Amino acid sequence: MTNMELAGKIIQELVNTGVRDFVLCAGARNSPLVHILDDYKNKLKVYSFFEERSAAFFALGRIASSRKPVAIITTSGTAVAELLPAAVEGTYSSLPLIMITADRPQSYRGSGAPQTIEQVGIFSYYNEVALDLTAENSHLSFKSLSWKKPIHVNVCFEEPLIDGPVPEITIPGHSMRTRLPGQLPLGTLREMEDFLNTHKPLVILGILPQKAHLTVLEFLKQYKAPVYAEGISGLRGHPELQDVELLSGEKIIHKIIRAGDCDSILRIGGIPTTRFWRDLEGQYKELPVFSVSFNHFTGLSRPAQHCHSLDLLSQVEFSYPHRENIKVNIEDGSRAQTLREVLERYPTSEQGLIYYLSKKLGGASVYLGNSLPIREWDTSADHGFPPGRVAASRGANGIDGQISTFLGWAQAGSENWCIVGDLTAMYDLAGLWITPQLENQKLRIVVINNGGGQIFSQMFGKDIFINRHHISFESWAKMWNWSYQKWHEIPERPSLEDLQIIEICPDWDQTQKFQKEFESLWQE
Repeated sequence: MTNMELAGKIIQELVNTGVRDFVLCAGARNSPLVHILDDYKNKLKVYSFFEERSAAFFALGRIASSRKPVAIITTSGTAVAELLPAAVEGTYSSLPLIMITADRPQSYRGSGAPQTIEQVGIFSYYNEVALDLTAENSHLSFKSLSWKKPIHVNVCFEEPLIDGPVPEITIPGHSMRTRLPGQLPLGTLREMEDFLNTHKPLVILGILPQKAHLTVLEFLKQYKAPVYAEGISGLRGHPELQDVELLSGEKIIHKIIRAGDCDSILRIGGIPTTRFWRDLEGQYKELPVFSVSFNHFTGLSRPAQHCHSLDLLSQVEFSYPHRENIKVNIEDGSRAQTLREVLERYPTSEQGLIYYLSKKLGGASVYLGNSLPIREWDTSADHGFPPGRVAASRGANGIDGQISTFLGWAQAGSENWCIVGDLTAMYDLAGLWITPQLENQKLRIVVINNGGGQIFSQMFGKDIFINRHHISFESWAKMWNWSYQKWHEIPERPSLEDLQIIEICPDWDQTQKFQKEFESLWQE
């Protein structure tokens, strides 16, 4: 089998599997694959990148948006290693990134020859399967995979690299990949029914696939338990949850648990980002937890009941709904009103800026990029203006590849907003490379510039953690031909262009005053 035939076989299997988006980092070693994609670029969507790390995170964003697998293709050597951060995130976010890595012949391994590293096995735990293809061993099949972890296909090409014509690729009108929704064990259903009928749980909503929203909403409306909906769940502020959703922030969870109004936690969706979830390992380590999610991760080091299918929620039955606690609703509502008053008193604090910005983003697509924006959105965003779509990259991630993931996730025909911290933006400055290849996009990147990683000032109180700086992002915008604005407050009627970087500069004094008053709200 020639190199071109081998490359054609790989591309054909990918399109049969349902791949239509290819993220390509072209080089010499992967040139057989490059030649084929170039010939079929009018039938397949091919995104070209000059570096692999941002490309891989962009691919994750495309998967999160389309809910279909995406293939990234690299050349050999350290280019392959650049995919590891995205492979880690893809594993814990259950995103089926297909990594196609070109390689030198197997005989070069262990020789130290130029651009030769040990590519097979490089992703270790962070792929579902690793295949090593050659002209002699070219069997490739994606059948029987869970599609909940990345997949690695390493392909060795001999010299000369281009050794024949571009083969014909047949692009089917529909995906040949079929996945049957496995049957849920009766034991799992009974375990959850027992849990619901013998406990009074508080529900925490983590990140959810959009297709699961209706199932989750129907369950929550019937069960009537108090619900803490994280912003990244996509259901925060949903009008159908107005009778059960907690509005005053995550600190109300502690009060409800300590008062005995709820005696357990029912987690639905991804692993929560709220600080309370970490407290389940410490001060609440005896609190029963039942998780219903889309993967097998419990998110806890201690034992917890778990089901890795959100379909369980549509099948489970319970004898009676959760006993509504009027006292909880009244206290939460009162505290939420007081919180709004504090936010309005400090409009140029970091939290106040998030509050007033959220009022402009009702119905938009909002990507929350790192820990501090996520937590501040959960605390401060106005529930009355829920976004149409919400996402984050939080399987294992902090600040890596966030700009690129946002750009992959963004959709044409929508207002796409990304909210990130300053260090997070600096970590992915090359991500804007792809924007000329994106069609009809309205993209706004909001950079909260507070002069460093201020989340660590709250955690440790040592300046060395903060990485202080005096950098402006105007030059970044100019470099990539984006428009730029600097806001010290949220304009009533902002004037925006299609590609816009908005640098928000919080007032440090107001931020400190807000934080002090906010903490006083929860002092017993």
